[in-house]
Parts: sequence; structure tokens; C-alpha cells
Amino acid sequence: MKKINLQKAGRATHQTLRDMNEILVLNQVRERQPISRIEIADHTGLEGSSVSKIVARLLDNDFVYEDGFGSASPQGGRKKRFLHLNPEKAFAIGVDLHPRKHTVALGDFSGRILRRASVENTPDPQKTLEAVARAIRKLLQTDLPKQRVTGIGVSLIGLVDMKEGRMFAADSLGWGDDVPVGSILLNALNLDLPIYFDNGSRLAALAEIWLGTHATRQPQDLVFVDISDGIGAGIMIQGQLYHGSMNGAGEFGHISLDRSGPACSCGGRGCLEVLASDDATLARYQELCRAGGRQDEADDAITIEELTARAAAGDPRAVEAIRRTANYLGQGLIPIIYSVNPGMIVLGGAITKAWDIVFPELLRVVASQVSRFFLSHVTVTRSTLDENPSLAGAIALVLARAFSAPSLGW
Repeated sequence: MKKINLQKAGRATHQTLRDMNEILVLNQVRERQPISRIEIADHTGLEGSSVSKIVARLLDNDFVYEDGFGSASPQGGRKKRFLHLNPEKAFAIGVDLHPRKHTVALGDFSGRILRRASVENTPDPQKTLEAVARAIRKLLQTDLPKQRVTGIGVSLIGLVDMKEGRMFAADSLGWGDDVPVGSILLNALNLDLPIYFDNGSRLAALAEIWLGTHATRQPQDLVFVDISDGIGAGIMIQGQLYHGSMNGAGEFGHISLDRSGPACSCGGRGCLEVLASDDATLARYQELCRAGGRQDEADDAITIEELTARAAAGDPRAVEAIRRTANYLGQGLIPIIYSVNPGMIVLGGAITKAWDIVFPELLRVVASQVSRFFLSHVTVTRSTLDENPSLAGAIALVLARAFSAPSLGW
């Protein structure tokens, strides 16, 4: 139970309750569209007359629109009108910083990406972020109403200061320590738009819970494991991102699986990240090729996408490299299951394209070491998002504010 701070708690006014009910109805439309007023009343427990008044206000303010008819009830009466979220109500810019290439995108109110641009990474953060700012301004030079662009969300790497947009360890970008991404972007953009920041793995978790299409509607306790050049995780507890005391929650990539294993950038050895990241999988494949006398296939320039394609085509060394990575991933999920106890663990990254190889080995390892009670209460799956999850999450970071309940000072 969340304890209320009685020193700070505010009084829930009539306007606050009205706003909360509007947010409740708006979220029902977002999550279940197309949906009728009657269905909203059934799902929320609100009176039908209250739902009708709220929907009228949402229609007047262009948050939703009506389109399509359902069948009338058996008792007769008018046919149900279906409600949809208005995707043109608001727009947001998302920025995903990545070691190789940064992506800038424009998304609509439903989170759908409309346009995007790429910016090559360089060792100079000032010049690189100025190029990112130019890409943002170019996306804004379109025919969409500027007043409907509500903000910019930025996906950062590693330990971050969410308020100022600082990255405390940007080694993977080649930028060194303590990079003031926020101030550089603000100065380069010179726009009257708020900018929001968070760690990319957490934003991937936000995107999954916000935009994912799972059999169970919007899982509330979820861990998103982001597998790329490194391994990080975003933790959702009761639908809220968990950050930890210094915004460092989710660094499961630095769980040591082999004390005598390869050295990790964190100073430890045998961390999950050095054993199961994309770089580790590719290195494993190259070793298998050389060991099997297939030097010609040990291409140092191969990508993880190409490796999964080779595995799908039946390359036994590609299959084995991915299977061994899946074994390490399974070992890494065990402490997550026991320590966080999530209802769902979602894996994201290009390696999940080989899910038919990854999942059976991962599940075998987990099932061999996790009690049946815990195992029966967690679903392990891959991301349902077609888009880059951290980029989608950067857009959702901006848009989610329109769907959040007003604060009562709790």
C-alpha cells in the first residue's frame, strides 16, 4: 500500500475528480478503441449519463471522434456509436541516442511514427547533438499545426539525470563522462517546447506497456530486457516506471554469471552484458566459424540482423551462437524473476527475430532453476513493437502526460 504524505496531500476538489474521470474515459478509448459509451460505462463503473457528458467534452476538445456503428441492444434503441482517439490532437518528437546512429522521429497522438530522420554518431557530442537539433527542426518544418507539437522526448544511455538530461557514462557513444545532453539540445534548438529525458531501457518498457499488443491488456508489472550493444532493463511496477534512488534501476546487464569470465566495463567479470549482448553473440559466431575451419564466414562486419537471417537459413554455427546467448539470457532472467516478481518479462532487440531458437533454450534454463510457483506466474515473451522500442517510448514519454491522472500531492 502506498503511504500518503499527510503534510503534502491536497484536497480532491470537484474539478480534480472530474479531471480524473475524463482521464479514465480517455484511457478506455485509447486502450480499447473502437469502443461505445455503453462499453465505457461497463468497464469503468461510471454512470451512463456521466460517461455521455465526459465524451461530449472530449469530442468538443478534439480528443476523440465518432466513426462507425455497432448493433443496437436486444431491448431496442439507437445503434451504438464507436469512439476513436483523434491521432491529430497532438504530436511529439522522439529522439533515440544510439552508439552507431541516432534517430529522430515525429509521432502522432496514438504513438504512430509519421516521419523520421537519422544522424550519424561522432566522438564530438556538441557537434552530434547540434546535428540532432537540425534534424528536429527539419521535422517540424511541415504543414502540421506547430501548436499541436507538445514536446520532445529523448532516450538516453546508462545512468542519467532525468531533469537536466545528463548522461553520466556515455562511453558507448564515445562521449566520455557527464555529458549535458539537455543543455546542448536546448541551446541548439532554441524552441519553446519542453524536453523530457529518460534511460532507453525504461522508455522501451514504457512503450511496451503503452503501445504493445499483448493478449493480457496492458500488463502492469513488467520488466523489459533490452538486448543490443549492451543489456539493460526497464521496470514497470503497477503501471509506473521504477527508477531507483539514483535512476539506476534495471542495470541487470551487470549481474555476474561467471566470476572468471571476460572483463566488463563496470569493473566486474562475466557479466550478463559481456556474455549475451549483440557483440558477444557475433564474437561467438566468429569463433565457431574459425574453429570449424570456415574462416571465410567469420566476417567481422556481420550484423546481428544478418546473423539471425543466417540462423533462419539453417547455418548451424549461427544457430549455436544464438542458442548459447539464449542460455546466458535464461540465467540472467532468474534473478529478475525472484527479485522483481514481474507478471511479464519482455525481451527486445534484433536477436529476438530468432525467437524460435532463443525461447526454447531460455525457457529450459529458467525452468530448471525457478520454482514452479514462480514460473507459473510469469510470462516470458518478445516485444510486440515493430518500431524501435526506445524511440517509441521517447514519443510516449511526451504523450503520456495527456493520459495521466492529475496529482493530488501524494
